Amino acid sequence: MGRTFDFILAGAAIIVGIMLLTGHGDIFMKGGNTQLRKAKYDEKKMTKGSGVALLLIGIATGIDSYTTGLAAKIGYIIVLILILAGLMLYLKYKCAKK
Repeated sequence: MGRTFDFILAGAAIIVGIMLLTGHGDIFMKGGNTQLRKAKYDEKKMTKGSGVALLLIGIATGIDSYTTGLAAKIGYIIVLILILAGLMLYLKYKCAKK
């Protein structure tokens, strides 16, 4: 079940990432306080950044499904943390309206 779940997760992340990049995935950006988010952030840039992050997460998860060593799993966790940190910095500095 572990490898199958990894493939499902990687496929879902890649599909949603492509949808966000092409502008058809706005439904995935719903939730939270949308009025505040619209006033504070550029929605188009935020959607593109989230799409790139999801593509990278999908690729990393797909690669991780073929690895078995402890070092590879630790590397996978580090890569995920770096992707999420990069997304947060992108949202803070590039997507914030001035």
